[in-house]
Amino acid sequence: MRQPWKVPFHKNRKLQGCLALSLALHLLILTVPHREQVTQFPVLPPIMVKFMKRPPPQRTLARRQRPLQRPLVRRPALQAAPVVAMRPAPTAVHPLPVFKSSAPRLPTAVLPERPVLPVPDFPARHIGPQLRAGVLEGTRQGADEIDLSLELMDVHAMDTGRHRAMVIVDPNDRRKLKGFLYMSGIYSPSIERAEESVRAENIQVRWYHQMPRQLVERRMLQGLADKMVAKTQVHVEVRDAVRLDDPQLLQVPFVLLTVNTPFEFTDSEAANLGAYLTGGGFLFVDIVSMLWGSYSDLELDIPAVRSLIRASFEAVGYREWKDWQFTRLELTHPIYHCFYDVNSLPRGMRDMHFIVGEYPPRTPDYLEGIVVGEQLVGVYSMRNYADFWAGIGRELVDWSLTNNATNHSAMASAEEPLVYNLGMNFVVYALTREGSLARQLVDVD
Repeated sequence: MRQPWKVPFHKNRKLQGCLALSLALHLLILTVPHREQVTQFPVLPPIMVKFMKRPPPQRTLARRQRPLQRPLVRRPALQAAPVVAMRPAPTAVHPLPVFKSSAPRLPTAVLPERPVLPVPDFPARHIGPQLRAGVLEGTRQGADEIDLSLELMDVHAMDTGRHRAMVIVDPNDRRKLKGFLYMSGIYSPSIERAEESVRAENIQVRWYHQMPRQLVERRMLQGLADKMVAKTQVHVEVRDAVRLDDPQLLQVPFVLLTVNTPFEFTDSEAANLGAYLTGGGFLFVDIVSMLWGSYSDLELDIPAVRSLIRASFEAVGYREWKDWQFTRLELTHPIYHCFYDVNSLPRGMRDMHFIVGEYPPRTPDYLEGIVVGEQLVGVYSMRNYADFWAGIGRELVDWSLTNNATNHSAMASAEEPLVYNLGMNFVVYALTREGSLARQLVDVD
């Protein structure tokens, strides 16, 4: 086949025809008129700016009322014009001038100008107090007082239910007390079982000791609480008894334990009581068993109570006569003078002649203290003061008037207020002594 591109142009008919056709098309395109579509937009009129001079608006002048100000009072400490002094630099030859500040000046008619003295260049190390050993001096407050102001604190508002007691003592008057207190007795199933066995054997007991133990002690504490409310500004309430082995016992600042028959105790009860006595609590033990005309010295006390106290200290590692001991409380002890001045011990219910017949009472004429180190943590009594707090003294007066026993009535009427005074001293001392549970609970906050 013959290749067309190798054929000469003047002999190649096809190539000449294509070239002619291409030339015709280009001429046709050039001869056809071309029209462009132009989009026309509206022409906006020109913006004309014209400046006009107008007079200012006429406003009426009104006098504004200034707020009432306090008159200026001349004080010696104020200066006529505050001045800022520029201290010269160590390398300067001439001191810098003194410039007055832009602070407002007081009227010169009130305070005249005063000359400004140069400011000496004190070294910084000599400015301010110097703390040195042995410079601070002061007085230590007594242990039986809480250093709080009675006028600046509402103690009742602090009774949030978290603590059992808070008492504030006026340092100038020991009988001005404010605060609150919740008292409780001690409940022990061992003591309850022992008392039930005594009642089952029909052994002669007083009619109020035939009631459940918790009700009897609640009545005793309620009588003491009523006296506290009447004589002080301390709000006192009596709550249910706390089990002897309950850890909540460590929150009760003052507890009452009355015993009228021998009993057995458990190791957990002894351990919990030991933690209470060594942790700031205060215990008042009162022997309330009856004494008949032919009683012996062995009936004055119940050894099981002392055994419980000894076992409680052994459980916490305290040894008798070394770490703690029973000791006689002399009438000079602070517990007899913290609120009332008790110069002689009142007689208890066990000292009344209607109980012991014609025999003179042989109960001890003193109270024993439970002392840990140098702190009194409890009182041991064999005179039965708690029955007076339960109102038995008033019932004895009524019984004496009915049976014409005037000597019994006179004795009970004379001893009852003294017994109440002694009981209030016990409670106040338990709350305000140094290291008491009441003060420890508040100090934690």
